[in-house]
Amino acid sequence: MIYFIFYFFLILIISEVILQGVVRYLHKDFQWLITEKDEYPRFDKKALKKFFKNSFDQELGWVRKPNSKGIENGIHGNIEFHIDANGSRKNTIKKSVSVVSFGDSYTFCRQVEDNQTWQVFLSKKLNRKVLNFGVGNYGIDQALLYYKRQSLPPSTKIVILGFVPETICRIQSYWKHYLEFGNTFAFKPRYTLNNNNLVLHNNPIKKINDFDSIVEIIESIKNTDRFYKTKFRHVQFRFPYLIKFFVNFKRNVILLFLLIKKLIFNIFKASNTTIDNDPFSKIMIDNIKDAHSMYQDKDALELLEAILLEFRDEAYKRGHQPLVLVMPQLIDLKIIDKLGINPYEKFFDQLNKKIPVLDITKYMDQKVIGNLYAEDVYGGHFSVYGNELVADKLQDYLIKMGEHEKNIS
Repeated sequence: MIYFIFYFFLILIISEVILQGVVRYLHKDFQWLITEKDEYPRFDKKALKKFFKNSFDQELGWVRKPNSKGIENGIHGNIEFHIDANGSRKNTIKKSVSVVSFGDSYTFCRQVEDNQTWQVFLSKKLNRKVLNFGVGNYGIDQALLYYKRQSLPPSTKIVILGFVPETICRIQSYWKHYLEFGNTFAFKPRYTLNNNNLVLHNNPIKKINDFDSIVEIIESIKNTDRFYKTKFRHVQFRFPYLIKFFVNFKRNVILLFLLIKKLIFNIFKASNTTIDNDPFSKIMIDNIKDAHSMYQDKDALELLEAILLEFRDEAYKRGHQPLVLVMPQLIDLKIIDKLGINPYEKFFDQLNKKIPVLDITKYMDQKVIGNLYAEDVYGGHFSVYGNELVADKLQDYLIKMGEHEKNIS
């Protein structure tokens, strides 16, 4: 019996040492396998200075800087984008501004050229200029704040808030590192609800020197970010690693298998894009599934609705017609097709009674969705054809909105 106990604990100790070694080695090239070191990560000073120069915004967290340009890594090569003096993505249509859009990367139109965004296509259809203030990885909380502070042309009639369904997670996040492990520069503002009233928690980072006291800042925001306990701490490897391995057994087995497979194939120079992207694709699918499940969460839905209604009220106050534009990621559609259920449809159908909503999900034909998306590792952004579809549906919807306004006036 004594020998059995001895060997049992010896096996546990050896297993713990091996698992720690494997996880820490794989973590070097894969930020989604987090350890105790990620609780207070190291911030590369050179990268931090670059972030502050190119993207940082003390109110919004980050933004596209006016009169700037950048490169996106497209699936068919590099894509250069340009930001005009007002912070809008370049649109060369020489017409008066009628429509303005705010939102995330699906509003910004990642993966296409400046002249291939749905805003440019819509400009041509309406014979009016459509501005594009989309910013990658924004939640609707950031987009709303951006709209509130942005001066718009007097000719603006309609303001669109465009986003992916995953925004229901993004608005619960105060530091994106807890939601998207490794996204350590992305501190942001967020709203919470107190007695049905929105309470704004400002971006905790105001200047680069704040990173000198980053431990104190991190400690101060943990309770305001939903995902610190429910996601980050839940999957974080910390001693003993074996317990965490078995607590999240399915996730860890699949991730370790995919990462070790990628490592072996790379060693033998037999890897390909699919094998290289499989671990991150697994993470993206899990993230979208988590977002879908939050559409059954009462508190999450109440916050989402409150922010969207705040957008509505702000638009009416400024004399603009608001429109909510829901744009599904490719992974959204694949999961919906597999399960036969659209988890966010009911919420946006009910919201449509309070604010106009156009959900592009309803117009996605599963037979041709491959043509509508550039199947990148970020969840699948719209291709040129996808942006043309969005513009078509927006044109139809805006015509109906105009007819409706005439009928009730």
